[in-house]
Amino acid sequence: MDQFLLVFIIILLYVLLLFTIHYMGIGSKKTCASCNNCCPDCSAALNRVRRISRDKILYHITFRIFDSKRYVCDKCGWEGLRWEDKYRPGRS
Repeated sequence: MDQFLLVFIIILLYVLLLFTIHYMGIGSKKTCASCNNCCPDCSAALNRVRRISRDKILYHITFRIFDSKRYVCDKCGWEGLRWEDKYRPGRS
């Protein structure tokens, strides 16, 4: 198989996977009755913390589709990335 065609197919599948994840809402912010951004484990409010360099690299690898922010839960200790449902192109 031609190497260029193989790379093209892999990139195309990767982009389709990213848009499928975005469409399904995997990793997006969750809302509950008490707040707009709830912990996925205990449904308590999440607090925003500073991103680490790995998060910034992930932002660029995903073609800036997910504007992920890092959050931490004070109640159960969960820490991770969450992104908003709406896509805002051109933000850095």
